[in-house]
Amino acid sequence: MAEKRIEHLIKNIGELPTIPSVFFTVNKMLSDPRTSAIDVGQAISSDQVIASKVLKLANSAFYGFAGKVNTVPHAIAVLGFNATKNVVLTTSILKTLNLKTPIEGFSLGAFWKHSAAVGAIARLTAAEVYPQKREEAFVAGLLHDIGKFILAICAPEDFANCVNHAVSKGCLFLDAEKEILGICHTDIAALINRKWNLPAEIAAVITNHHRDTGIPSEYAKLIAVIKLADILARALQLGYACDYSIPIIEDDAFALLGITPKNLDTILAGSYDALQNTLDFISMD
Repeated sequence: MAEKRIEHLIKNIGELPTIPSVFFTVNKMLSDPRTSAIDVGQAISSDQVIASKVLKLANSAFYGFAGKVNTVPHAIAVLGFNATKNVVLTTSILKTLNLKTPIEGFSLGAFWKHSAAVGAIARLTAAEVYPQKREEAFVAGLLHDIGKFILAICAPEDFANCVNHAVSKGCLFLDAEKEILGICHTDIAALINRKWNLPAEIAAVITNHHRDTGIPSEYAKLIAVIKLADILARALQLGYACDYSIPIIEDDAFALLGITPKNLDTILAGSYDALQNTLDFISMD
């Protein structure tokens, strides 16, 4: 049964749009130290949606800039190459995916609010304990449950059954998926990664964020950041993760992060403002 469902999903995932080519162009350019903001700006400007998002972000409070930025190269200089790459990636994915029909019991707005909260809190968490990966943590948190959304798009009836089961049984959506489908959203994320060829760190999070962080991995610390951010977002009731349960985080994850009560206080104090900034970021207007 699980194999047939996977085959069905593979077929439907194959019909999903690919990520706009501008992402791969920009990603390749940014790996070349000789690339200038003008070069990247010219590539980004070929996609009006992404270009406007880069400009909007550079002029927003999301990264703490208040100056007026009028050109894409100037925006890139303000944001930096790493943040620019993440803007291009997230905007490319968000504009690619659309839920064709509403699903009973599922609020798309609440789902993205949860995703935004995890991204925002992951960024705050990384700033405390893993600062060199702050931007990657934001994107990974924002996209960590992309497998759920792919399931909603490609198999809406199965998705609705899992949501209803999770709510009625008081269990995690993950457990409902395994019981009903024999697969879960991290398996689906692995399938979509084959189609999209996402950056390795993002792929590691979306496919492994429910695995034990005690398993050795170069991405274990980033995954631990996302695990904690997901739990905090749920505890603060920010959005809807397709269930009303809170996962248990392993001791290994806490040990890996070296999180302190002071760190947690700082993260929680900034969560609501960070969430609002993130919601402004992901809005596609």
